[in-house]
Amino acid sequence: MAKKPNKKAVVKVPKDKLLSKITTFFFDKPFLTAAFWIILTVFGILSYTTLLRREGFPTVNVPLAIVGGTYFVNDASKVDADVTGPISDIALKQEGVVSVGSQSQGNFFSVQVTFEDGIDSKTATNQLENSVKDSGVLPKDAAIQFNTIYFGATGGGVEKLDLAASFFNKQDNASKQELTTKAKEAAEWLKSKNISGVADVYILDPFTETVDPSNGKTVSVQRNFDRFGLREEGSTNYSRSVIVAFSAVDNVDVIKLDKEVNSALSELQKQDQFSSYKAEVSASYAPGIKDNISELQKALLEGLIAVLVVGSIVIAIRASIITVISMITVVLATLGLLFAIGYTLNVITLFALILALALIVDDTIIMVEAIDAARHKHKDKRKAVQEATRKVSRAMVAATATAALSFAPLLFVGGILGEFIRAIPVTIIASLSISLIVALVFIPFFARYLLLGDKQMGKKGVTEVAAGFEAAIAKFVTWPMVWARHSRRKLFAVGSIAVFIGLGFILAGALIARSVPFNIFPADKDVNGLVLSINFPPGLSIEQAEEVAAEADKFAADIIGEDFVQGSYFNSGSAQSASQQIEIISYTKRDIKAPELVNNLQEKFNTEFKGAQVSVGQTGVGPPSANFVVQIKAENRDAALIVAEDVKTFMETTSLERPNGTTAKFVSVAVSSPDQFIRTDGKPIVTVSAGFDSDDTSTLVTIGQAAINDEFTNEKLASFGLKEDAIIFELGQEAENQESFKTLLIAFPILLVVMFVLLAVQFKSLLQPLLIFMAIPFSLFGIALGLNISNNAFSFFALLGFFALLGLSVKNTILVTDYANQARRDGMGAVDAAIEALRERFRPLFATSMTAVVALIPLALTSPFWEGLSVVLIFGLLSSTLLVVTVFPYYYLGAEYLRLTISKTQFFIWFVATFAVVALVWWLVSPAWGLLVVPLSLAVIALRGFYSRRLYS
Repeated sequence: MAKKPNKKAVVKVPKDKLLSKITTFFFDKPFLTAAFWIILTVFGILSYTTLLRREGFPTVNVPLAIVGGTYFVNDASKVDADVTGPISDIALKQEGVVSVGSQSQGNFFSVQVTFEDGIDSKTATNQLENSVKDSGVLPKDAAIQFNTIYFGATGGGVEKLDLAASFFNKQDNASKQELTTKAKEAAEWLKSKNISGVADVYILDPFTETVDPSNGKTVSVQRNFDRFGLREEGSTNYSRSVIVAFSAVDNVDVIKLDKEVNSALSELQKQDQFSSYKAEVSASYAPGIKDNISELQKALLEGLIAVLVVGSIVIAIRASIITVISMITVVLATLGLLFAIGYTLNVITLFALILALALIVDDTIIMVEAIDAARHKHKDKRKAVQEATRKVSRAMVAATATAALSFAPLLFVGGILGEFIRAIPVTIIASLSISLIVALVFIPFFARYLLLGDKQMGKKGVTEVAAGFEAAIAKFVTWPMVWARHSRRKLFAVGSIAVFIGLGFILAGALIARSVPFNIFPADKDVNGLVLSINFPPGLSIEQAEEVAAEADKFAADIIGEDFVQGSYFNSGSAQSASQQIEIISYTKRDIKAPELVNNLQEKFNTEFKGAQVSVGQTGVGPPSANFVVQIKAENRDAALIVAEDVKTFMETTSLERPNGTTAKFVSVAVSSPDQFIRTDGKPIVTVSAGFDSDDTSTLVTIGQAAINDEFTNEKLASFGLKEDAIIFELGQEAENQESFKTLLIAFPILLVVMFVLLAVQFKSLLQPLLIFMAIPFSLFGIALGLNISNNAFSFFALLGFFALLGLSVKNTILVTDYANQARRDGMGAVDAAIEALRERFRPLFATSMTAVVALIPLALTSPFWEGLSVVLIFGLLSSTLLVVTVFPYYYLGAEYLRLTISKTQFFIWFVATFAVVALVWWLVSPAWGLLVVPLSLAVIALRGFYSRRLYS
């Protein structure tokens, strides 16, 4: 009988995959790679220093038309009947018009027409102008102007205004007419200097010319006023002023523009004809852009230092140097790409770049650590790079794609907000994609010279500073699994504890989240600007209103004191209202915070100032939100005015109770002047406007609407002679912000489905993507706790932090799952594979998470603007990382049990049922509770699986 041949162990050598081939191609051609890197780096440096144009905000098409003008009849009702009513009716018939609002005063009128998103406002405004002119229904004496909105340095307006200077008399003894005449002369002088970057210089004329129908003569009527305050030599002085406006040429660099204009104004002061006058820049994007660039450089430097320090401790000094060089390469390449695709360096792109810093560190550290680990096993540099790429490339691609996809919902936000933030997802997705390329192409090249020296190759064991500490932690967290791996009872005991710990954290996060307020754009913890909104008593002339404003100026300046820098009305003053923007000294040099200063001012104005109703706020970081406005349909005007007074009284005496039991109040409640006629969509209305005494506007708006609807029932309105739908609400930008937020809530589950499909293809499994998604609920506890203890709200910026956190936290579960799969393919049992994965991947997981946290801490502590976003990232990442290294392996075992023991049909039934319950709870209860279904379902499977023998095979 022939003997059977002995079976010899066959060592399978894995074939090179595409990514490994790409890496080794560039590794084998160092001169080509070096040339590629130098070109990319130099182009990035040139883009940042020279090529990229600096501007305030991206150019946005605002779908609005403003129709304004004069009709000299001294009768608001006649202006409404003869002019604004007909214009509103014509506008409502135009295709693409969403809404029309109008205001009529004694001699002036304004109509705001809102078009559908995507409609070119200039074309639509021209069509409206032609329709109004062709109708022939307006009186010949009415002077009408049709304008589109331009977002400039002083906010949204009908003039192209990219920089503003306040022109005033040093002694403040010139009349308004004299000051205006002199300001026109100054504008002409400045225009004659042909200032670089300036297309036009003009003034915001407070006077308008109209025809007096009683005698047919042209008269000049003051429509607006402006005041400018400046603190010099220890005192704050206000003066009557006129805005000198500068419109810039297309594609101007705002920093260069600011420098050129300031130089021209200095020369203006030296002219004899202007010796008793002065002009100061009062609105410019340049300081903000400089601050943002400084913030970017500071954040980048701190991030690089954190990477260098943490990387040196947890990996190796040489490895951390490679990581730093790689991060700089990613940032420079992203800047070059932004220039290539036509973007500018503005507030939004700088915001995105700073946010991207926390994300791009992942790919670099993962690749560097993998090469560092491989060099201890191989003496051949090429083999070390090949093995490192094979081990981590799939996890890197999955993690990068997931992180990039997490920002995709922002691409679908509509309206003005959507256009403003479009650069955020574009910039971050670009930087993440570039970070993957840098990791695969350049890091092995850097490692060739900095890490893979002949003396460093083949050294067994890891000898870095923290190697023993990391190994000890990894051994500690895997000890329960090691202790229990040969006993089903022990495994069930420790597994049950781990699973319930995970569920406990998730449930605690959901409960804590209930006490965190919701506000789409909350006020910052501290800012460098305040806003004074003044509502004047009815019946004042514009001269009298300006006198009241002067009293408010002195009142505010005395309270602000030495923290005052400058203030301007930017020509917003009228007989009805005015709005002043006040710049205060930087929060880095100020003892009192802006919110405290706002509260002090508001309390003083409420109790001691009698001339007008003043509402104090601070400059926000998002689009400006209008007041909470109640509109009362006024077909019966007298009844509507009576109801308006009742609504005002109700709002002044009502407390608004939040879901968590705390209360807030309406403040600065005001009824529209009886001398002012207002229409919305052609229907006459009376308004009641108010603010809130707290900054969680988005929450309070919903509660406020419910409170007023509950009080003013159909029966109560009928008792005044009004119809049941007589009360409606106008929330301005807040309404659009909420609609945009709803878009994100709809897009987020779609995003999860797309991410699921991507991971399913990558891992060739329908189950493991659900397992990987465990990182999301694991982070909820940290997010809720961090926002709660830091007194931050769920907001747009917190949401941006959550999107960033998705990529960072899911990366952790991808790393562990992918390595465990590799161990399973090598023949290990499920328990041993989970132990091996955690021990082997603990080092890069710990390094990436700790580096990101350390890099973000200075930003959270020093910058109020970034605090909420940083808190979400720091606490969410700590929570997710803790649970991934302690309890996630047990969920992995449950998933392995499910995969090994049930049929495809049974799995499909479980899969569909789980998703159906997730969707049901998501929509009927909340997204947070919906996400809880997946870990609950996996927990049940895990508990059953701990008794299965299949986990040991």
